[in-house]
Amino acid sequence: MLRLLSLLLVLAAGPAVAQIVVVPLDPVDPSEVEPLPESDSVESAEGEVIELETFDFETLEPLPPGSVVGDEVITTEEDVVATGTGARLKGLDKLAGSVEDLTLSNGETVGLGWLQITLGECRYPVDNPAGDAYAWLVIREEAGEAPVFEGWMVASSPALNALDHARFDVWVIACTTE
Repeated sequence: MLRLLSLLLVLAAGPAVAQIVVVPLDPVDPSEVEPLPESDSVESAEGEVIELETFDFETLEPLPPGSVVGDEVITTEEDVVATGTGARLKGLDKLAGSVEDLTLSNGETVGLGWLQITLGECRYPVDNPAGDAYAWLVIREEAGEAPVFEGWMVASSPALNALDHARFDVWVIACTTE
């Protein structure tokens, strides 16, 4: 009896119906648009008189290249970088929970589990060699396969361009200079 009552309630309620309402766009009729007045003032909806500024386009001077009208422009200097002799990396096997320190020379390949990690080159800021490192890495699951990662990894921002692998993580720690 209870089962029959609940079935009747479900059938009586019926399925939920979503309504979609389409509102047509109301195009502006050009005859409804009021032209700007010839005078130097206009009256607002509240009856307030607003003075219009006149602008002489003939005296307008071009802005210097790279400037932004109305905004303060902040320029930054790029880091001057040097190329290191190699890089120090950290590798994590997420399943085993083991961390491995890897030291590579430019052009060298090392293994981490079944990954093959090749270092193209490592660059570092000249004014702060220990502060950051940019390493070009190519990571493959097996030799000859398409890379699972190829690009620059940045030591100070490891999530910026990270290896996306189910089992392993790799981070750049620093460049070696010797």
